[in-house]
Amino acid sequence: MGYTGLGVGTTRFGAATMLDLLDGVETERTQLKMVQKKPIPFPPEPFRYIFIRITQWSINQADKHRGKRNLWLRTLDKLGLGFDS
Repeated sequence: MGYTGLGVGTTRFGAATMLDLLDGVETERTQLKMVQKKPIPFPPEPFRYIFIRITQWSINQADKHRGKRNLWLRTLDKLGLGFDS
C-alpha cells in the first residue's frame, strides 16, 4: 500500500497527514504504517538509473586516478555523450 497523491481525496488525505506530522499531533493517520515507515527505494526507471550510477562511479574513479577514464567513459566519449569540459 502506498500514496500516489493522485486525485482530490488522496491529496486532501496527504495534506491533512502532513499537517498532523508538522504539528506533532498523534492521529489515526500518523499511526498508519505507510506514514511511520519509509518506502523501499526503487528507481522509477531502473535501466536509466543503472547507467547513471555506473557513470557516476566511473567519474569518481577517474577523479581518484588523476583523470584516467575507464572503458565506460571512453565509450561515452566516442558516442559523443562524454562529460569533458
